[in-house]
Amino acid sequence: MNAIGVDVGGTKIAAAVVTPEGKILNETRYPTQAIPPNRLVETIADAITEVKNGFEVGGVCVAVPGLILTAENKVIFAPNLHEIENIPLDEEMRNRTGLSVTVENDANAAAWGEFRYGAGKDVEHQVFITLGTGVGGGVITHGVLLRGSQGAGGELGHVTLDPEGPLCGCGNRGCLEALASGTAIRRLAREIANKQPRSALGQLAIERQVLGEDVTELARKGDEAAIAVLNETGRWLGIALAGFVNIFNPEVVAIGGGAARAGEFLLEPARKEVWLRARSPSRDLVEIKEATLGPESGVLGAAALARSEDGEYVLAPPGV
Repeated sequence: MNAIGVDVGGTKIAAAVVTPEGKILNETRYPTQAIPPNRLVETIADAITEVKNGFEVGGVCVAVPGLILTAENKVIFAPNLHEIENIPLDEEMRNRTGLSVTVENDANAAAWGEFRYGAGKDVEHQVFITLGTGVGGGVITHGVLLRGSQGAGGELGHVTLDPEGPLCGCGNRGCLEALASGTAIRRLAREIANKQPRSALGQLAIERQVLGEDVTELARKGDEAAIAVLNETGRWLGIALAGFVNIFNPEVVAIGGGAARAGEFLLEPARKEVWLRARSPSRDLVEIKEATLGPESGVLGAAALARSEDGEYVLAPPGV
């Protein structure tokens, strides 16, 4: 039976019909910026209805950035998407679409997508980190998604690495998100550009705001200032990963999100920190690599987390 995965983000709503093998049969996208705040719920329902047309579907999972109480199918906090907070979103969607709807954290969905169909498809223990505007995470152990007692577990982006570090969007200082996200890369790029105004990065910063993709492009061209930005970001990422490796003993750590396109400029310094700080035998086993599904990880993972009316996964994991 097919399922529908919906990935709701700050810039888009993506919905897709997905087969048990992870093949996308139909998909649609709506730019979030063009949606009036009071029509967000309606637009999510429209996206589900649009992709379902002509396909047999057993359930839907809507993945949302923010704090989720999975057991209650409730969004507690969703930055920039306040309309869907503290409402029975599953009931709202069911009333509009006639389908059983599950609500999940977007990073958990992306983690599950990589586990089922991507970088972790051949293992049972995976940690997933997504480096975007913020940092999200998800943990799978013994083939089970770690959610915690309320379904709000896996917030790896808000582990404190430096209590005197930069202010994070959560209000804390020195979170992984404040030190290794796309936002952190832009902040650090400004700082290094000011110190090295003759570098290519410094020259670009004089002309306009430097974006994360600019830093990656300049690093690939050999600009030492840009390389330094990514090396420092990768170092903080590795410090966090060393802790996750010690705690969860994963076989694979998959790094996704837009900032992960920097590839080895981030991953090499991260691996060095893991080797220095993590303990054997965990550090000897783990493979740290770039996620493989790209922006499709969200809809694929959400579809694979969709549950039917009887509470069973529509796209059952292998062996179930």
